[in-house]
Amino acid sequence: MKVKNSTVACALLLASSPVLANTKLGGGQTEDTDTPQTETTRTVRPPINVGKTNQKFNISSISVNNANKRKIKVCDSPKVKQKRPKARNIISLAFSPNKVATLQFDMEDIPTSKGEQVLLLLYSRCLAKKPKIKTPLSRVKLALDVNDIEILGTYNIPANNQTRMTIEVDLETNNLTKQVKAGNDTFYFQAALLKKSDFDKKHFGVTKLSPLEAVHVTKTSCPTQSQFSNDVRSVNKSCKDLPTKAN
Repeated sequence: MKVKNSTVACALLLASSPVLANTKLGGGQTEDTDTPQTETTRTVRPPINVGKTNQKFNISSISVNNANKRKIKVCDSPKVKQKRPKARNIISLAFSPNKVATLQFDMEDIPTSKGEQVLLLLYSRCLAKKPKIKTPLSRVKLALDVNDIEILGTYNIPANNQTRMTIEVDLETNNLTKQVKAGNDTFYFQAALLKKSDFDKKHFGVTKLSPLEAVHVTKTSCPTQSQFSNDVRSVNKSCKDLPTKAN
């Protein structure tokens, strides 16, 4: 299944506070009816690994759409000793201003369920040393700070159907420029999976989470190894002003 959201960039990379941006897909419902919706396209791929209901799902890769290679350059990502929580992978990108480019999030090993499920793509500029939401059913815990967390999109998973899913997120690089100037250069992502009935009731404690992934950005040119290391190890400036407790 391939999903494209053409306006998610405004939610992803605004220099001010995050904006909730849920995506309606295939007759599913969104959590916030006041959020403007856009048309999405969906291409169904054959199910994979059907029957492995206990397998942990993950964001297998974050990549730049091939048509956007001139707008965003993929840079080297040297290994960096991270503080906890640690991102499993960090992709480094150098972007050109005044462009719109597309990132692809490839999801794999989505477990089957007898009922419909909802997958959420979550993003934050900030991490929490300890999870601020308990998720006892998930082997992976929430690493994103709930004071900055954002739902980039919600996607329905049909019953009894384990799939690969590619989510396409359009980025307005002018907003990336604002973030970098504001002292934010590293962005964190997790996917969450739960039953649609629990999603409708906002029972988010029963969600299952994917491992933490990260995207580092610089303007125009790729970072030096030292710059990349310093940026990844440093806390984004916006995170220093967040409240210590969730409202």
